Amino acid sequence: MNTEGIAMLESGRGAEAPSMRRLHFVLLAAGLLWLLFWYRDTFMAMAEIWNRSDTFAHGFVIAPISAWLIWRRRHFIDHVPIAASWLGVVIGLGAGVAWLLGEIASVNAVSQFAFVGMLVGLVWAVMGTAVVRTYAFPLGFLFFMVPFGEFLFPTMMDWTTDFIIWAVRASGVPVYAEGYNLVIPSGRWQVVEGCSGVRYLMASIVVGSLYAYLNYRSTQKRLLFVAASIVVPIFANWLRAYGIVMLGHLSSNKLAAGADHLIYGWVFFGIIIMALFWIGARWQEDEEQAPAAPAAARTSHVADMTAARGVVLAAAFVAVGLWSPLLGYLDRQGEHGPLQFVAIEGASGWPAVDPAVLPPWAPSYAGMRGEHRAAWLQADRPVGLYIAYYRDQKPGEELISSENRVLISKDPVWKRTASGARAVRLGAEPQQWNALEMVSSHGRMMVWNVYWVGGRWTTSDHLAKVYLALSRLAGDGDDSAAVMVYTPYGEDDHDAAEATLARFLAEMGDALDALLAQTAAR
Repeated sequence: MNTEGIAMLESGRGAEAPSMRRLHFVLLAAGLLWLLFWYRDTFMAMAEIWNRSDTFAHGFVIAPISAWLIWRRRHFIDHVPIAASWLGVVIGLGAGVAWLLGEIASVNAVSQFAFVGMLVGLVWAVMGTAVVRTYAFPLGFLFFMVPFGEFLFPTMMDWTTDFIIWAVRASGVPVYAEGYNLVIPSGRWQVVEGCSGVRYLMASIVVGSLYAYLNYRSTQKRLLFVAASIVVPIFANWLRAYGIVMLGHLSSNKLAAGADHLIYGWVFFGIIIMALFWIGARWQEDEEQAPAAPAAARTSHVADMTAARGVVLAAAFVAVGLWSPLLGYLDRQGEHGPLQFVAIEGASGWPAVDPAVLPPWAPSYAGMRGEHRAAWLQADRPVGLYIAYYRDQKPGEELISSENRVLISKDPVWKRTASGARAVRLGAEPQQWNALEMVSSHGRMMVWNVYWVGGRWTTSDHLAKVYLALSRLAGDGDDSAAVMVYTPYGEDDHDAAEATLARFLAEMGDALDALLAQTAAR
């Protein structure tokens, strides 16, 4: 081959034909539509949370913002090499495994993060590393679609409550606190989920990240601003909550009552964010400009053989597409029939009574396949049993979820007064159960609760998910239950009530375990 022929060959390998670039764009569009079709249930589960939760309503605008960020930098891709990437295939494959594990363990957040990860992996595999590097932030911004962070509610509610108590007392106003219920001379206040500041925190992180990307080019400045977007709203929420309580107190509850405190809260949050942006603007940097011409070093390795490129692209589609059919197979392996509870055999000394003898109460659980209630009496003290049984779980109908709680913070009747853990014996087996105490106009009540998953007992949400995954992978299905025992008590017989519940679990525990095992076997 002559020198001129060699030069022409090298030129052909150093630059991509426009038709090849267009083919990658077409394959990417088709792949994304294909991904949305296969995993539409995961996407719709996210959208359902955006629709019902103000905390995550920003999810509706994340994808349009990401698309706009890509569009405004569309000229950056003009000279960026496009090539199929095995690294993207690996990322898509790993995200697919994570999606499957999240689905079989009913961990929605894992499935949803993995879904976005598969999307990014597909883009990476079809378009190449250079394109992903160019649009790293818009692609990473898509992860904000996942409604994640509800686990922060209890912790941030505790922090907010502690700060209010400290600040109000420091202001010379006495406070009596029982759980999240605060009593001051001018009235009663309750710290609920809306007071935790999680809603402000999520909004601040999303807006702060976007602001940092658009206004800074330095990675250090971007990270510092995002860190400020995390810390500032937490402290601001404490001040907001304290200010609302004091404003209500000083105005004899004419101000900051009812819906007013929500309006005041968002106004205060808006002022804080605007102040954060105003301060951040002092270090604003010029926007990055698109490169004027390609660099030879960036295009010298792009044009690979069409056959090899096709193999990578095919592998990318398989890597993100095989998991939904595999999940369907596992679901069919673990299918059970209609739910039917078996009768529980009582131990001597525990005569069965009508559950109506107990104060009216029901946990905030939903999506179960069936519920079972029973009650027994010993020494004139009733003990109730409540079981929420789950089978063939899916989004909105799973045991472990942020919506399922023994007592919600906004319960119209019952208010939490204390919580903790208790070491008990279920029959002869030592266990630990969660304990919760609450009060209402019906009196006081003590509730002990635990999860039962495929024959295993635990109080841990995370361990329950592991047990669920193991059970489904073994083809045993996903039968699970929330189990609660409860009894009323007075202020002077707290210890006697605890002793009664402990005795009930020790003497009736074997029968309870048999009830669940036989129900699962049907």
